[in-house]
Amino acid sequence: MFHHPPSGPPGTAGGMPGRRALAALAIALTGGLTGCLDPGNTPSNLPMTSAAAAYERPAQPIAQPGSTALIVAFSGGGARSAAFGYGVLSALAERPAPGGGGRSLADEIAVVAGVSGGGILAAYLALHGPAAAAAFRQDYLDRDAEAALRSTITPVNLLRGYRGGVNELSGLASWLDDHLYHDATLGDVERAGGPRLLLHATDLYNRAAFPFDRGGFRAICSDYRPFPLSHAVAASAAVPLIFAPVVLQNFAAACPFATRARRARTPASATELHQAASRARYNTRPELRYLKLLDGGLVDNLAVRHLMRTMREPAPAPLRAETASRIRRVVVLVVDASMRIGGTMSLTAEGPRAPALLTASIDAMIDGASRASLDLLRYEIRTWRQRLIGWRCATAPKRGCDELGIDLIRLSLADIDDPETANRILALHNRLSLQADDVDFLAALGRRMLVANPVYRRIARAQPSRPSASAGEGPPAR
Repeated sequence: MFHHPPSGPPGTAGGMPGRRALAALAIALTGGLTGCLDPGNTPSNLPMTSAAAAYERPAQPIAQPGSTALIVAFSGGGARSAAFGYGVLSALAERPAPGGGGRSLADEIAVVAGVSGGGILAAYLALHGPAAAAAFRQDYLDRDAEAALRSTITPVNLLRGYRGGVNELSGLASWLDDHLYHDATLGDVERAGGPRLLLHATDLYNRAAFPFDRGGFRAICSDYRPFPLSHAVAASAAVPLIFAPVVLQNFAAACPFATRARRARTPASATELHQAASRARYNTRPELRYLKLLDGGLVDNLAVRHLMRTMREPAPAPLRAETASRIRRVVVLVVDASMRIGGTMSLTAEGPRAPALLTASIDAMIDGASRASLDLLRYEIRTWRQRLIGWRCATAPKRGCDELGIDLIRLSLADIDDPETANRILALHNRLSLQADDVDFLAALGRRMLVANPVYRRIARAQPSRPSASAGEGPPAR
């Protein structure tokens, strides 16, 4: 089975193990290495202590919103996604917001969604605010997050992968706390008063997204507030086999509180029905005692399905009331770094080998789902606009309450058709760390693609126009 061994990742021992290593692995598999090699994560969530904890939100220091609100979604893609998104944020921070007041377009970000590598950036932005986005490079992009992980191909690591995952939660989560989040909790993010954070992982039992928000924790009768932000981000980025699943304990079966469900629309799609059924199973399936969470990109690699779910909550969600009542335009910005089309497998009739085959197969499923998600998003933002206008005119019936424009901008590395640039991007996948010149390269692409986008240029210039429900993305920047 090892007749054609694949080469190892950069910086490792390279290649599959030789005969001695295989012999050691055989001994391990037959019991020579035991419990100390079993990867595993103990549950890090706490039971709910009061029903009020599921609903009450602390007072937040809300900045006075401007006339434009941005909703930004950062896709998965490891450090490549974080660097690409960092470039987009840098460009937003340099552009004054319409209406002046000393605010930048980055200051107008009201909601930030992210998954996997994009979730690392989204959580940082939500915790520290747009003004701190410039420090993200030195705190994350210029450091080596992979140094905290087991990354070499050894018999021990192969065994750990076979038993569930090479790395436990502690490695990445501790690194994130040391350098980015400093032991912050989800409750701390809420109290910070920055953009609303939408972060999710994949619940393996339900094959569905588990959102790290009050609703998700309420469904398992767990307290949202003390849960470590680093654990949520690590779960969202937990690539299967590389990481062991992050574990949450389900307290719903013995929940002492009657946690009422929020009033919501009747599920209208198969996705909504499945999400609702998944939450119901936490109460009804006796075997569902522990949730096993992995990379959120498996079910939503653009973080837009999670965004659409919040758009279906009672208005003005996902915006805060102070923002929703004042704005005249919403910009939904999807920053998509999931560029994996191409490669060398089609140069010959032979192959591909197993690793390339598995990667391409998984990417095909994820990318197909992402394209379907974008089609749904174009529809959803139009219907959400109508619900938001209805809320505005019902709560503050004044002239202009129905004047609300909405635009969709998608920036995608997959739209780059220059072969040399595309091949360089393709080589920067499945990494949590990048070289400085690769960070510069990806950040520059993010800046350039945003600045060249015609929808963004019109908004940035604040040209007078009648608010509309446009969902046009404009042609891609080359």
